[in-house]
Amino acid sequence: MLYNILQFNGQWRSYQKRVLDHFDSHINDKKIHIVAAPGSGKTTLGIELIKRLNKTALILAPSITIREQWVQRICDAFLLQPERKDQYISQDLRQPKLITVVTYQALHSAMTQKQEELSDDDTSIKEIVDFQNFDCISCFKECHLHTLCLDECHHLRNEWWKSLELFKKAFPDLYTISLTATPPYDETLQM
Repeated sequence: MLYNILQFNGQWRSYQKRVLDHFDSHINDKKIHIVAAPGSGKTTLGIELIKRLNKTALILAPSITIREQWVQRICDAFLLQPERKDQYISQDLRQPKLITVVTYQALHSAMTQKQEELSDDDTSIKEIVDFQNFDCISCFKECHLHTLCLDECHHLRNEWWKSLELFKKAFPDLYTISLTATPPYDETLQM
């Protein structure tokens, strides 16, 4: 699936390569949490991990701007045929593709079946979404969701966490990739 459409066209940094070299052991429990500084290549690494899992993926981003950056990075650094982007990548929960990239706020709106204005805190970008009468869980079960990638999940508002937890419970065999610049407070970093 994804192996046929994605191929990284750059050079891996040494720490990215270390993660990739040990990917199989890192993902044994179907979870991987990567903590790295801003600008260190977490997004690129996340895309490669999604590719290696090689099935339908949902990427959740904290803002519309970051969602757009994910799509751009996929197209610029991985997509073998960028002109076919719309066949493989969606930014709409109602029309998932092999890779669907949305905001946590959009997932929350879909899980609560609301019509809502999505907005970025950092910019004046706004979008109207209408998830009334939309069953997000059924939709992603139909497309056989396999991988969930959480970008900067430490930014989540409390109500978004609740929606995310409800969504995840519906997919007990889901692989989860978490990317953040902020380590969890209850974890000890191991080098």
